[in-house]
Amino acid sequence: MRDVLRIGSSRRLSASFVTRARVLLAVVGVVIVAALCAAPAAAVPTTGTSGATTSPSDDQRFASVVIDTLTPSMVTTTSGPDVTVEGHVRNTSSRTIKDLSIRLERGDAVRDAAGLRSSLAVAHPPIAVAGAFRNLTDELAPGAEVSFRINMSLSGESGMQISRPGVYPLQVNVNGVPDYGSMAQVAGSRTLLPVLSLPPDKGRAAQFDSSEFDSTPGSTDSTSTSGNDGLGADGAVSADISDPARITMLWPLAAPPQLAPGGLGGGTQPVRLISDDMARSLRDGGRLHELLESARNVVGTAANDSAGGAGTPGDSGSASNPPASGSGSATSGSDTSSGSATSDSQTSGSGTPGSANPGSGTSTAPTQQTASDLQRSMCLAVDPDLLVTVRAMSLGYEVSSNPADPTSRTTPGTGSDAATQWLADLRGVAARTCVVALPFSQTDLTSLARIERSGLTAAALDAPADVVDAILGVRSVRGLTIPALGAVDQAGSKLLRDTGHGKVLASASSVDPTGNPNAAGLYNVGGLLTQTYDSSVSAAMGAVGTAPLVSALTPPSQQFDLDAESPVSRRQAAVAALAFRSIATPGSSTSGELNTSTPVTNTAGRADVVMPPTYWSATSDDASALFSTATVLFGSRAATPAPLDDLVNRIGGAAAPARLVEPPGIGPVSQIGPALTDRTVDSIRSAADESWRLQGALVDSADVDASPERYVSQLREDLLRSIRSPDENNTATRTRLGRERQQRVDAVHSTLRRMHGSVTILDPGGRYTLASERSPLLLVVRNDLALPIRVRITTTAPKDLEIGDVGVVEIPARGTRQIQLPTHAQSSEAMTVTIGMSTVTGVTLGTPIKLSVYSNAYGKPLFIVTICAAVALILLTARRLWRRFRGRPDPADQDRPEPDELERMLAASTYQQRRRTLQQEEALVETDQFDGIARDDAEPPRAKDDTALDSSRAVDSGRAVDSSRAKDSGTDRTGA
Repeated sequence: MRDVLRIGSSRRLSASFVTRARVLLAVVGVVIVAALCAAPAAAVPTTGTSGATTSPSDDQRFASVVIDTLTPSMVTTTSGPDVTVEGHVRNTSSRTIKDLSIRLERGDAVRDAAGLRSSLAVAHPPIAVAGAFRNLTDELAPGAEVSFRINMSLSGESGMQISRPGVYPLQVNVNGVPDYGSMAQVAGSRTLLPVLSLPPDKGRAAQFDSSEFDSTPGSTDSTSTSGNDGLGADGAVSADISDPARITMLWPLAAPPQLAPGGLGGGTQPVRLISDDMARSLRDGGRLHELLESARNVVGTAANDSAGGAGTPGDSGSASNPPASGSGSATSGSDTSSGSATSDSQTSGSGTPGSANPGSGTSTAPTQQTASDLQRSMCLAVDPDLLVTVRAMSLGYEVSSNPADPTSRTTPGTGSDAATQWLADLRGVAARTCVVALPFSQTDLTSLARIERSGLTAAALDAPADVVDAILGVRSVRGLTIPALGAVDQAGSKLLRDTGHGKVLASASSVDPTGNPNAAGLYNVGGLLTQTYDSSVSAAMGAVGTAPLVSALTPPSQQFDLDAESPVSRRQAAVAALAFRSIATPGSSTSGELNTSTPVTNTAGRADVVMPPTYWSATSDDASALFSTATVLFGSRAATPAPLDDLVNRIGGAAAPARLVEPPGIGPVSQIGPALTDRTVDSIRSAADESWRLQGALVDSADVDASPERYVSQLREDLLRSIRSPDENNTATRTRLGRERQQRVDAVHSTLRRMHGSVTILDPGGRYTLASERSPLLLVVRNDLALPIRVRITTTAPKDLEIGDVGVVEIPARGTRQIQLPTHAQSSEAMTVTIGMSTVTGVTLGTPIKLSVYSNAYGKPLFIVTICAAVALILLTARRLWRRFRGRPDPADQDRPEPDELERMLAASTYQQRRRTLQQEEALVETDQFDGIARDDAEPPRAKDDTALDSSRAVDSGRAVDSSRAKDSGTDRTGA
């Protein structure tokens, strides 16, 4: 019966109620036993356990709790007296659950930033106060759901008993009896409730010490506080503004790499993406669209304040009271719809007359100063890789069918218009707010240090600011490095110092002060000036949105299944994380009990740098809740804005000594991402070196709107994308990033090989014959690259063939050029010549060709014979002429016969005489032939005497001819 009594009792039962219960049990014991399994009552959490008989592990839960709204999302003096949670319970098992009951529980206030996540990760959270179980439904079939609404007062014995500001864990606990089981906790949902200040309460008002009331004569301000507890005469507890937190809210805009690897830049070829996910992210409702729209609403509100803006984005309530979490009503029941007229601005000033009063529980537009504070505290943290990708998409792009193959088939992209609009919107926002560049594609600093290439380091850390400024048309904040991982090890620290990046933003979990913690969270870590921030706050920010993630620096003790919690629950935890540093001030109590002092000391100090994970997926509702919370904190003076450029200047004065340590529960920073092997390091180095050598050989062209740097730099950007920091710390992420790294590096090498083969010498084939020993060797070189390139021709030939050097030759882009190689052949034999080509920077291009060269040049033996013959000819000619000049006949002429009279006459006659003589002789011959034919026909053959007569006539005829020639000769001489 004691067990029955323990299950059916409340924690704070009075003695009279116990007595009545015992009497009731004595009279109707049978009825109570019968009702045991049907009506679970309120639990008595005295040791931090649930009210259920058993509590299965998370993977044995039979149902899920979805919180739709939690009102208020942050308790202030204008809040109502109750906390209201609305939602529904869904049976996720295959069993029917009976006798479902529900209650609201709270734990002790979070004492440090780590508790913001660890308090939600424990299997059985400690319970400080719990409400009574309330019947939810008698039976819940598999797949069915039932709605609930829970109210619980902030104060009082039957409420949460919260009497001090702080951040309190809340749990919605659902008990039931599954089929084939017993009473157990079948579902639960955990979140956090930030309490900046407390509304009026009669119980606390009775504790107000009027003797400590310090005000000016005649004052009737009922909200004046007593002592240092912030307690007012009406029982309200004001926010502690003795040491306001300094909020710097970074708003990351980044995305995983989407450009397909192995592409060349400068608009020389179509842009290829690995998928069309970026287009969906940029369209209405997409992740990047929601993030930018939320930021634009803040900037737009600040611009419209002078014209009477309608308040902070998403703020549907008072400027001093943020709206309820979720999309439901902001009320907490009929008794909370009209809160106290006391505002934080009244009570936080310790009763100082003239304190500002921005509202009295009704909707009030934020003042110009409040809106300006939110805008000043905010800074866009932009990944230049995202800008490069979106700008390329706006010009048209294609989607690759195989990201690992730079030459695979593609399909047209669908997001050009969305990219154009998003980029235009971003330029408008950037023109009116702070902008800072993140390292290119979230490059991992440890990997960058191992690769040891200054060019890659400059592209990852120096160039991003220039890229952001050029695309957005702004002047970004310089001089601060924001590692994507959030932590820096010794190798990364040395890299930053050696390259002049001496200011860094790092997680407080990776920095260990060697002295007292610095109040501003500023430390000098071996020469690296560091501003710390709470990684637990970052983890809470990463858990919001449509794709919640566990940030890489979240230790196992702070990890839990984010998908098991509803979006509103995760959003509420992020709101509490944002407000934690403003609520937990040094010297304040966070235990939930009055008159206790638990100083909050933290490495991050009072600096509240909010750095969400770069790939977070906050929705517009999430952003509105965060902005509204920040607005309340600024309006209550519990926090002040800390613009990023001011923060960078303050980092320069960091002097508190500290050292780098491994984040607790994480291990070495270098092991968070995929292992970078020596082989991969060498491959990245060789690809980077070769890209620079190729770039040095390329030449600007008036026909191409691309410089050599823009043309080749995309390959080096792919190498940086291959060593990006992991967004989560788990095996699946490491495996995926390792696979992507190898694909990108291989694709870069593939493109470099294609570039080598794009500049070639056309092989003429067959034999090549030189017309002479010095005839040039003609070659044709083709360049298929988009830019001209300067090359050198290299040759290998036998010693009998000398080939001259033509020096540096420029080959036009996508064209050919004929080159004449000077040669000097010393042999007519066939010779094999190998001709290759390289850039002026030493990169081998194309494939060397081999030519079989023949020459008409004389060989040495023939050359010697020819020289000897020429010498002999000259000697013989000289001898002949010498004898002739001496008048001595040449023996070679002694056997020549004496010329007759006719020959002498012909030798002495002129050309005209010889011509007439020849004509006369031809005429006589024709006459004799004619007469001879006639005689042959008329006369018989003649005798020897006739023949002798004919000879005599021929002699006479010859003499007549000679006489005629002599006469003609005399006539010619006379004429002359």
